[in-house]
Amino acid sequence: MPIKAWILVGGSAVNLYLLGVMVLFATITYPQFGSVDRAAFPSLYSAFNSRIGAPVVVWEFVAFLATLALYARRPDSVSVVMVHALTALGLAYFGLTFGWHLPAHRPLAEGDNGAATLAPLLASQWARTGVQLGRAGILMWLSASAIS
Repeated sequence: MPIKAWILVGGSAVNLYLLGVMVLFATITYPQFGSVDRAAFPSLYSAFNSRIGAPVVVWEFVAFLATLALYARRPDSVSVVMVHALTALGLAYFGLTFGWHLPAHRPLAEGDNGAATLAPLLASQWARTGVQLGRAGILMWLSASAIS
């Protein structure tokens, strides 16, 4: 398989990993925040945030950079329009992250894990998950086209 196809398949793998993390957070991790005793919540949330960098945040940027690498080394079967679409989805993902999701974390950082606080967090997480599903789906489709 040519290096261009490997770049596409590698980008797919990274984006699928990130999709898995997004689904895990939306379905298990974030909903469980509401069931933690309010007195114990700040230390749990602090521990969560201190450990999220390497397994998640780094890979959010790697997933986006893998898409950008396609501008330089894309298989012939991948149109530049598809790379533009992937880039737009990546920018939408970060727009949602910095504009909605991270601000939704602020009340949790202050120790509030009530239902009213969790609702925007979950809504923003599901929005990000939907965008990530689009990215991963397009990359898987393009990978299948490139290796067949």
